[in-house]
Amino acid sequence: MSDVFDVKIINGRIADGTGKELFLADVGIIGEKIAAIGDLKDEASKQTVDAAGKIVAPGFIDMHTHSDLSLVYDRRAACKIHDGVTTEIVGNCGIGVAPVKADKKQLLIDYLGTRMIGTIPVKLELPWETCREYFEFVEQQPPAVNLVPLLAHGAVRIAAMGFDKRKPTEEELAAMKAYVEQGLDDGVVGLSSGLIYLPGEYAEIPEFAALCKLVAARGGIYTTHIRNENEGMFESLEEALTVGKESGVPVHISHIKLNLPQVWGRADEVLARIQQANDEGHDTTFDVYPYTAGFTSLSSALPPWVFEGGVHNMMARLKDGEVRGKIIADMKAGSPGRKLYSLENKIWDKIVVATVLRDDSRHIEGMSIQAIADARGYDDPYALVIDLLVEQDGRVLIVHHTMAEADLQKFLCHPASIVISDGMGLATDGILSGGKPHPRTFGSRARVFARYVKELGLLSYEEAVKKMTYLPAKRLGLRERGQLAEGFFADVVVINPATVKDCATYDEPKQYSAGFDQVFVNGQLVLDEGRQLDVYPGKVVLKK
Repeated sequence: MSDVFDVKIINGRIADGTGKELFLADVGIIGEKIAAIGDLKDEASKQTVDAAGKIVAPGFIDMHTHSDLSLVYDRRAACKIHDGVTTEIVGNCGIGVAPVKADKKQLLIDYLGTRMIGTIPVKLELPWETCREYFEFVEQQPPAVNLVPLLAHGAVRIAAMGFDKRKPTEEELAAMKAYVEQGLDDGVVGLSSGLIYLPGEYAEIPEFAALCKLVAARGGIYTTHIRNENEGMFESLEEALTVGKESGVPVHISHIKLNLPQVWGRADEVLARIQQANDEGHDTTFDVYPYTAGFTSLSSALPPWVFEGGVHNMMARLKDGEVRGKIIADMKAGSPGRKLYSLENKIWDKIVVATVLRDDSRHIEGMSIQAIADARGYDDPYALVIDLLVEQDGRVLIVHHTMAEADLQKFLCHPASIVISDGMGLATDGILSGGKPHPRTFGSRARVFARYVKELGLLSYEEAVKKMTYLPAKRLGLRERGQLAEGFFADVVVINPATVKDCATYDEPKQYSAGFDQVFVNGQLVLDEGRQLDVYPGKVVLKK
């Protein structure tokens, strides 16, 4: 070859992302792209990385994250870079930061503050209106990783009709359609929904089908946090599949799980129903994180009617003595989709506080709701839940230990499953280092390799890499990413099989993964032997 490589990665075994068996080869990078794969030992290069004894793979694509704002406030994306991630997909679960309508902006800001993005300890401003303006804002100070956007149904509905608990009028549905069309014009890869969150919980199949017809017509996908992941799992799965059938949109089930003992052991039935949908011509896929605990807002335990009108109304109801009694009664009875928190399930010793708003309450982070109730002398943990939400202005995030390992393994090891984190880009220092987040945020990819490849032997390296690279790229329609191939973008990770390990635990989650020795994003070295460099080559990757 006549060209001099900018980077040459030599002597490694290649996992190209497709599942093909590992093979010995070198990788040559020029600029942002992979220029050659083969025997390059005699070729000139400005920089050489010796990957002897290691595996060279495409950079990992985290298809389900909540880094919409973390990438704005701390563009290092440190926990993701240390876990081998080079591309994050944002706007998941119907939770997003655009579109923003001026007279509804505070409703959206308050909502974001109580949900997954609530760990950011600053006053949110959202200085944009459209998706395109948000993308441009990110591009002004690019992050270390690539960003791929979904359009969040929750943000769309809030912009069109706030937090009203009803069907949209014709005018409001037309406004939502216009927001979806604008988002598609701006380059989102699909529409996401979160049917356990408000206002998504207020929406029904006809609304989603109408919006998804627009998405389908433009080659996008519909990703959904289904309405119920416990006792109503199968009915909720049918709802998602029905949206796909009525609109023609490809359906993707987010963070698939069976969330209560009543449904444990039924993973094969879930997988069979998804396979049936595909056999019938309805394109359906799913993703999974490699843990048996989930992560959400404590306010998700509240009955849906409490949120009607927005977070300020929720807080007023929580403080109202008469209404408080009704809230607790409904929580104990278990409203649809929230049976997890009902009295019969005796769940509060399995619900652990991860992050709170107030600095003087940090000592309860890492404690279960039951333990906090006992320490404070509460006879009824449901009363504590209300008081905690009032005390912390609704901003309490929780980890819930509610899944079975056997089901997780069935989902994770299915050939079509995609590995995700469902976490935002946090760090061990700086503005995004508070609380005790779910360890999945720091260690999802390393955990797959350490536990399910090395320890248990349930997956091969090739299979695991495919779930993190080629499969999500294919599902999202990302061009020239998710595979090591000539002409593709040089998002590359060097895996050390001897040292790869998830260091994050439930007790000490803010620990970076080990064993991803080098990470390249668009041809630039971002992580080298555990040290993150002060470079930010990430791009906003849009649908074309």
